[in-house]
Amino acid sequence: MEIGIYANTHGNSYRDDTNMYLRNSPLEQTQPLKVACAAEAAGFHSIWYPDHVSMPIGSESFHTANQSGQRAYQPYHNMLDAAVVMGAVAQLTKRIRLGTSVLISPYRHPLSDARQFMTVDQLSNGRLMLGVGAGWMKEEFDSVGIAHSERNERLVECIEIYKRAWTQSDVSFPGDFYNFKNISMDPKPIQQPTPPIFLGANTPAGARRSARYCDGLYSLFLDSHVQFNRFNALQDIIKLERENLGKGIHDFQMIGAATAQIADKDQEEATRKPRRNCGGTADQILYDLNEYANAGYSMIICMLQCKTDSLSEQIEQIQRFGEEIIPIAKTFQPAGDWKKVE
Repeated sequence: MEIGIYANTHGNSYRDDTNMYLRNSPLEQTQPLKVACAAEAAGFHSIWYPDHVSMPIGSESFHTANQSGQRAYQPYHNMLDAAVVMGAVAQLTKRIRLGTSVLISPYRHPLSDARQFMTVDQLSNGRLMLGVGAGWMKEEFDSVGIAHSERNERLVECIEIYKRAWTQSDVSFPGDFYNFKNISMDPKPIQQPTPPIFLGANTPAGARRSARYCDGLYSLFLDSHVQFNRFNALQDIIKLERENLGKGIHDFQMIGAATAQIADKDQEEATRKPRRNCGGTADQILYDLNEYANAGYSMIICMLQCKTDSLSEQIEQIQRFGEEIIPIAKTFQPAGDWKKVE
């Protein structure tokens, strides 16, 4: 099993007994380049960057990160752009892979995204992992003039356009939402035929789309208490859908994101009952990660929980994961015939 890290470019995260939240962290306490270099030094497989264009001050939309639907974001929220930060990180690192968690594709033009993330793949020498999603916040779609009701259909067209832009010499697309012909997009990404594309989804419909159009499913376990096999039914849907398409699952990857916090054995995170998801001592966290492996996941992207906005606390969590968690987690063998994350 590989361990990724969820970037703090939208603020340091924390949780209560139900939900995960993001702080409106001062930029001097996020320091994304320092965090990325620390994560690479600690042995994390990849670092994953969240995405929003705007943050509506008020929202009634159901936030899929939390089972309660409560929004993790504050009304006024510091957020750095994923693609820009990834380009900078690509130049300062050599090994750690760079992912989006997840790019809200439907309210951007897919040719622009194809260009930006081809650039990230080039600058990083082939380290891009593209997570895409339909988006959950209606008010944000309203702010950019795109109908939220069209998001799933737009997403499918976006994915197809990325693939064509990254593989074809002469690119055309006759779609319902995007329509163009006889264009070029060069250079192509370093990864061929394309960088891996993961669909962020927790629903049956999302599972079917991931099986049809993507290289993997990216599920969220971000609330404080979870069942590790929560999405087994989605895996069954993917297997059936791939079979109907004449494909297997040997080239399809299962990854997930989970909140996590490492602590000493006498600290509250280790002693609370019931214990929170991937929280507590190294042994307690490793138990949870092994359960995720038993549920078929070959990578868990950890959103490290911090009590404060302090950069030093974030770095301490990163270093402790590198010393106490990652080397042992790498020995865990995910169940099933799913493709393992590379």
